Order: sequence, then structure tokens, then C-alpha cells
Amino acid sequence: MASVRCDLGVAAVIVKDNSVLLVKEATGRYSGHWGLPKGYVDDGELPRDAALRELREECDVDGTVTGIYAIRENLTEIGPAVFIAYSVELARGQIPVASSEIEEAKFIDVDKFDDLNWVSNAMKSIATNALAQTPFSTLDYSDQRGYPYLLHQNGGVKQ
Repeated sequence: MASVRCDLGVAAVIVKDNSVLLVKEATGRYSGHWGLPKGYVDDGELPRDAALRELREECDVDGTVTGIYAIRENLTEIGPAVFIAYSVELARGQIPVASSEIEEAKFIDVDKFDDLNWVSNAMKSIATNALAQTPFSTLDYSDQRGYPYLLHQNGGVKQ
């Protein structure tokens, strides 16, 4: 069976009280639009690691993936496109700051979401729902397998 070329994107979702960490794009077709810290997965990179790399590149903070909030899938002219929004906890005491590709990085209260110019309705939905839902948990079987092997599921019961 042949493999399929896939556009694979990721985001870091960080919730604090009644707010979510959002970034305002400084360049590109979404300049001036708000969304989650996000980007694409590089060759040889786990999607989870890409989400943490993008968070570091865009907001100069480190975090830990704790699960998944959402997966978006659609078809594009090059084939399937998948976007994974990971639940991330910031390392203690870190404060996000905007990088050169980001105009602003800050926690924004859900009550202000309707006032923002969003990258997409899906991005707004992910951010909004993150405040009310429990993400799928992540189990790491990498040590047992001898290579990166993660399971994201509802509940987190090890079997």
C-alpha cells in the first residue's frame, strides 16, 4: 500500500483561568489575525515535539504536552491536511513573549474572543472549547517500544 502525502500542522493550547494563550500574526497572509501558537511538523519530528518547538519559536517558552484537545482534518489540492491541537502546560514561572514572526503573545479571556480577528473559525472553536473540555490524555510507551510511541486517548487508563 502506498503512503499518502499529508499536510500536518500542530498547535499548543495553554489554558490559564478563563483565558487561552493566543498569538497575533505579524507576517504572511494571516498578518493581524489571532490564533494559537502553531506551525508545521518537520521531517523526522513527532507532531507533539513540533507543537512544543513552535511554542518556543513563537512565544519563547517551554512546556509539556499533556494531551490533545482537537484534531481538524480536511482535503486540499495536495491531499489530506491534518491539524492537531495539543494541550500544553507551561514550565513554571514562564511568561510568553512575541517572537519576530508574532506581533503579540498573551493570555486572552474568553469574553474577548468575539472581538478578535481570528485565523479561522476552527481556531476560535478550539480555543473556546479548551476552556470547557477535558483533553484526551497522553500515555508515553516510548521506553517500552524503544522508539517514540505515544497514545492519546480518552481517560488515560494504561493497558
